Amino acid sequence: MKRISLARYFAPIQSRLSAVEEELKRTLQSDVPLVQKLADHIREGQGKRLRPALVLLSSRFCGHDSDLDVRFGAVFELVHTATLIHDDVIDHAELRRSKPTLNALWGNTLTVLFGDLLYLHSMSSAIQARSWRMMEIFAEVTTRMIEGELIQNHVLFRMDTSRQDYFDIQERKTALLFSGCTESGAVLAQRSQADCEAMRHYGLEVGRAFQLVDDLLDYTATSEQLGKPAFSDLREGKLTLPMLTLLERVPEARAIVERIWAAGESAPISLADEAELRSLIQKHDALSETRALAQAASRAAVEALAGVQGDAGIRKLLVEIPEVLLERSK
Repeated sequence: MKRISLARYFAPIQSRLSAVEEELKRTLQSDVPLVQKLADHIREGQGKRLRPALVLLSSRFCGHDSDLDVRFGAVFELVHTATLIHDDVIDHAELRRSKPTLNALWGNTLTVLFGDLLYLHSMSSAIQARSWRMMEIFAEVTTRMIEGELIQNHVLFRMDTSRQDYFDIQERKTALLFSGCTESGAVLAQRSQADCEAMRHYGLEVGRAFQLVDDLLDYTATSEQLGKPAFSDLREGKLTLPMLTLLERVPEARAIVERIWAAGESAPISLADEAELRSLIQKHDALSETRALAQAASRAAVEALAGVQGDAGIRKLLVEIPEVLLERSK
């Protein structure tokens, strides 16, 4: 896998993405010095802004022309950021995007409270838009994301984690947020119910592909590429699809996993255990199913757009994005 740049895909909406950044800056502005310090830290470590970009691209594709897409691009990015902040606390993570996490710098209590504050900011901004349908989408997405977090924490460090658990977590924590972003463009443009559902399905499949690739990268990418230690999911007690597949094919691998878990999350995986796991994964082709499902989700996303009329140039970008996301290395 190679490192990809989404700059070309975001070029038509670059000015709108800049407006999202300004909206985030405005929303996170605080007269409380500590809050401002925390906000500045997360803005310095910003990611690709893929979720607000999907709001903006979908909005433009469907013909929406007000500033509400900028508002909701910021809303969904705030929700995503709040979730990452809470995840880092739960996972005891010390790095994200090669930078120290908030909890590593300021402790769990302040970090959790700041994550809660971001949720409240996102809710306040969404309410100000006075769109009942958008509020319904926002409420559905945030509710399901928290359900996903609850399921994930219930099965942490459990060998009886099932495939159903895995796919439930994947859909709730990742895919539904993507679907909310892309459905928003159609809703804001007042498209038909069929078009709204098609755009929702597009985002859902993009989100599935994105998470499947993310889970692959934990076993294939380097720590430098990831911006955090490789095998982080496993060390944090999460059995994602690649490891579930390996355990199904090689039950003896369970002993290695249990040894890693017994050592504790802060302990690095021994070179011997890492080498043995990588060897078993390659020997028993434990990554192929995850890769195939990611490719299938990418194709399904493209198919979902087929019946939706919209801007031809933006359609081309929306078709290419799920395909290029398969090639990312971080």
